[in-house]
Amino acid sequence: QKVNCTPPPNKYILFADPPYEPCKLKVVDSTKTSITLGWSKPEWDGGSEVTSYMVEKLVEGEKEWAMVTSKGEVKTTEYTVHDLKPDVNYFFRVSAVNCAGRGEPLEMTEPVQAKDILGKFITDTENVKCVYNTALFCSYFEAQIDSDVAMRTHYIVKAGKDVELSVPLKGRPAPTASWSKGEECIDRNPKYEFHHSDTATVLVMREVNRLDTGKYTVKIENGVGEPKTLTLSVKVQDTPAQCRNLVMKDVTRGKVTLCWEPPLLDGGAEITNYIDSSKTSVTLQWLKPDYDGGSIISDYVIEKKAQGEEWSLGGTSRQCEFEVKKLKEHSEMFFRVAARNDKGQGDFVETGPIKVIDYIITPEASLAEYPDGTVSVRLGHNVHIELPYKGKPRPAILWLKDNLPLKESDQIRFKKTENKATLMIKNVKKENEGKYTLTLDNKVNRRSFHIHVITLGPPSKPVGPIRLDEVRAESIMISWDEPSDDGGGDITCYTVEKRDTSQSNWKMACSSVEGTQFKVPNLIKGVQYQFRVCAENRYGVSEPLISQMVIAKHQFRPPGPPGKPVVYNVTNDGMTIQWEKPIYDGGTPIQGYHVEKKEKNSIMWQKANTVLIKETDFRILELIEGLEYSFRVYAQNDAGFSRMTKQLTPLFFLKTSPPKYRVWPRVTITGRPVPKVVWFRDDVEVTKKMMDIITVPGSSTLFVRDADRTHRGLYTFRVMAVNDAGVGTPSNISIPIKAAEPKDIPCAPSVVCVSDSTNTSISLEWSRPADDGGMEILGYIVEMVKGDATDWKRVNEELVAETNYVVTGLQTGAEYKFRVAAVNHVGRGEEREIPEPAQAVDRLTPPQVDIDASFKQTHIVKAGGSVCLGIHFRGKPIPTATWVKEEGELAPLNDGGSPIVGYIIERKPYTLTGEGRWLKCNYTNVTDNFFTVTALGEGEPYEFRVIAK
Repeated sequence: QKVNCTPPPNKYILFADPPYEPCKLKVVDSTKTSITLGWSKPEWDGGSEVTSYMVEKLVEGEKEWAMVTSKGEVKTTEYTVHDLKPDVNYFFRVSAVNCAGRGEPLEMTEPVQAKDILGKFITDTENVKCVYNTALFCSYFEAQIDSDVAMRTHYIVKAGKDVELSVPLKGRPAPTASWSKGEECIDRNPKYEFHHSDTATVLVMREVNRLDTGKYTVKIENGVGEPKTLTLSVKVQDTPAQCRNLVMKDVTRGKVTLCWEPPLLDGGAEITNYIDSSKTSVTLQWLKPDYDGGSIISDYVIEKKAQGEEWSLGGTSRQCEFEVKKLKEHSEMFFRVAARNDKGQGDFVETGPIKVIDYIITPEASLAEYPDGTVSVRLGHNVHIELPYKGKPRPAILWLKDNLPLKESDQIRFKKTENKATLMIKNVKKENEGKYTLTLDNKVNRRSFHIHVITLGPPSKPVGPIRLDEVRAESIMISWDEPSDDGGGDITCYTVEKRDTSQSNWKMACSSVEGTQFKVPNLIKGVQYQFRVCAENRYGVSEPLISQMVIAKHQFRPPGPPGKPVVYNVTNDGMTIQWEKPIYDGGTPIQGYHVEKKEKNSIMWQKANTVLIKETDFRILELIEGLEYSFRVYAQNDAGFSRMTKQLTPLFFLKTSPPKYRVWPRVTITGRPVPKVVWFRDDVEVTKKMMDIITVPGSSTLFVRDADRTHRGLYTFRVMAVNDAGVGTPSNISIPIKAAEPKDIPCAPSVVCVSDSTNTSISLEWSRPADDGGMEILGYIVEMVKGDATDWKRVNEELVAETNYVVTGLQTGAEYKFRVAAVNHVGRGEEREIPEPAQAVDRLTPPQVDIDASFKQTHIVKAGGSVCLGIHFRGKPIPTATWVKEEGELAPLNDGGSPIVGYIIERKPYTLTGEGRWLKCNYTNVTDNFFTVTALGEGEPYEFRVIAK
C-alpha cells in the first residue's frame, strides 16, 4: 500500500513502501547476560530512507515475540540485547522502519544462548584503541579453524598440475600458521609457496609429482590458548607406465589374442582395466579384420555375458567402436566382436573380464587462447572470456573475482555448455580490472584457473599536491609524483598549464614534460598564478591535478651591505681590500661581491672587478703610484644588489692582523730633487732586501711582509735631502716604534638597536665591532637595566655567537635599557648602549591594504553568475574587515518577509577538492555585519560563509 509521507510546506510529496527485510543477521559477540547482534541494510529501502530498526526476541518454547527496543532507539546495524539468562535458547528477529512503516522481519533459524565466547579477556591498557577506542580492555580469542567456511581435507591432483591447500582461520589477534609434511617443517623450503592472511593460510605446490603425495599438517597459534593442528592429505595421480611383455597368441585369420603384464607404476591409482567404461556402460574399440572375405563388411556384432551366464546380443555397429549400455555397476563382463558381410558372420574376438566402473577425469580447462594468462580490454568495450573444459563426472562451474564469488548482473553474464565456460562483461569499467578465477569441481577434484583482466585507458591524475620547489618573479619550479595507476600503458609525458587567477582560461605552458618536475617560465612579477598537471599515455589524458595559488615574486630580498672594507698589502702597483659578509643575506645565499674604486679628486666610480668576486677579499691592481683611492663593496644574491659599504680611503684604514703587512706612518719630505730616506731597526740600517721601502714624492713608507716575532724591535728613521748642491742635514731621529703582535680588547659594536618587541620580550640586533683587537671575536655579552636603575644585569649566561638576541621574561609595559659588548681572547671590549629606552609592548602597525597586479577594481558579471571580491590587508593586531556598499552596509537582498534577527558564521579548511565539514563559529547571536573568528591555525587557509536568520 502506498503511503503519503507528509513533507514540510512547499516540498515535493513522496510516496514510499515499507522497506525489505534486513540482510545477514548474525551474532557479533556474546557474554553470560547479553548477545550482540549485527545485520546489513535492506536491499531496498521502499523508496524512503531507513530511519531505525526494531529488534524482537523469543524464548524457545514460547509463542509470543517480545519487543526489545523502543521506537527510534536503534539507528545503526548493531544492537546488544541485555538481561539474558544463561543456558536459555533465544530467537531474534530484526525489521527495518521508514516513513511508510515497519518492513518484514529477518528471523534467526537457529537458537542462540547467552554465554562467554571462547577466548580469554586480557587487560591491556596500552592497546585500548583496538575496541571502539573507549573500552578499558581488549578481547583476545584463541586461534581456530573456521568451520563456517567450506574446506577440503583430501586433495587428488594430476601430476604436473598445481594444487592449493587452503585452510580458513579465525582468532584475535590474527593467528600465525606453520606447515609441515610428515615430521619435516617446510616453512623455509623454496619448493613451496605460502600465502598468509588474517583469515586464511594457503600452501601452493607447483607442478606436483608422485613424491608430493602425503599428509600435510598446518599448525596455527596466536598466543591465546593452545595451538591447533589440521592434517590434509594429497594424492598425486599420474599416468601408469607402459604395459610389460606384450606378446601375441593364437593368431588366426581375422583374430589375434594379446597378452601383457601390468605396468610397474600404476600412477597413484589401482589399474582396474584397459577399456573405457562408465557406471553402466563400456565402450569398446577394435580394428578392421585383415581379410574381409571378398565382400564389404556391412557391420559388426557385439555380444556380452556376465561370469557364468550365456552370451547375449549387446548391439550392432557399422563403426569400429560401440558403447554397450545398461550394464550393472561393478559387475565383471565379457565381450566379443564379430564382423559380418554378405556371406555371413565371421569369427568372434573375445575380451574380458572387464569391470564396469566410472572412470574419473580430473577437471581441466584450456588456457591455450590466453598463453600469458591476461586479457587486455579498453575501457567502455566488452570482454569475452571462453574456456574449454573437461572432467568426469562433469564438474560444477563457479566464477570468482579477486577470490570472491562473482554474481551475475546486467553487466556481467555467465554461459555454460557441455565443454565450454564463458564469462561476458559489458561496457568494461575500471573496477572490473582484476583476477578472475574459473573453479571446476566434480566432487572428486577441484581445480582453479586464473585469468587477469587488465583495463586500458587514460591514467589516473598525478599524485599531489603540486610542490612549489622554487618561486621567483619570472619563473616557478613545480614538481609532482607519478600517477598511482598508469591505465595499462606507460606514461609518455605530462602537460602543464598555467592560469592567471584573475582570468578563467588556462594557457599551455608545456605539452611534453618528460619528468615529474618543470620550471614554468615567462611569468609576470606580482601576478597570482595557478597550475594544473595532466598525465598522458597512449590511451588518453588523465584528470588534472590543480595546485594552490601562488604569486610570482621573489621569496627573498636583496642582502644587507657588507662590512666596511680594510686595506692591507699595499704596494706601488696595487693593494688588497678585505670585508665582512653581510649580517643579512636576504633569505638566499650570497652569490658574490662587486668592488668599485674612485680617485680622490674624481667624481666617477669605476668597476674594479670584471667577474663576480666569490671571496671576501680582492686584490686591486693597475693603480697609479702616489694617488689616493677610495673603495666601496656591495653584495649580490638572486633578489638583486645590496647597498654600498661606506667608502674607504686606504691611507687611514689598515688591517692589523699579524700575518698581513703592517703599514707605518707616512713621512712628509721636502726638497728638490727627491730626498733620500734611510730606515733603521735597532740602530741597524734597513735595506730593501730585508723589508719593502716605498718612497714616493712627498712621503716614504716601510712594509714588513708576513710579520712574525722575529720582526720585533725598535724602528727609527731619518731623512737626508740630496740635490745638486749636496746632501742636507739629516732630520731628527723619529720616536722609537716597537714592532709586536697586536693584542687588545675589541671596540664596541657600531650599532645596537631594537628590532621588535612583545608584551614579554624585546629583540635586539647589532653590528660587529670595527676593530676586533687583532683576535677573533668569541661572542657577545648582553646586559640590561630596568627603568631608572643603575645596576646593569647580565642577560645571557653564555656568550651570544650571533649578532642578535631576544630578551624574554620582561614585565609588560616596563621600560628597559640594553647594552652589548664583544669578547675576544684578551677580554671584554667596550659596550654600546641602545639610543633610548625600549618598552616591552606589542608593536602596533596601522591597517594597510596591499594592492598588487592581480587586483581588479571593477568586476563585470553576468546575471545569475558568481563573483569573488578579494582584498589583501595587513596590520598588527589583525584588523577587522567590514564590507559596505555605496548605499549602505551589506545585507541580504530578500529578508523573507521578516526582519533579519541575526547571522550564523561557519568555516571549514580550504582544500582543492572542496571537501570538508562546515563548523559553526558563533555560539551567540550575531546582529552586526562583522564577526571576529578565533582559534584558527596559523598559516592554514579557510573558507567562511554567513547565513542570515
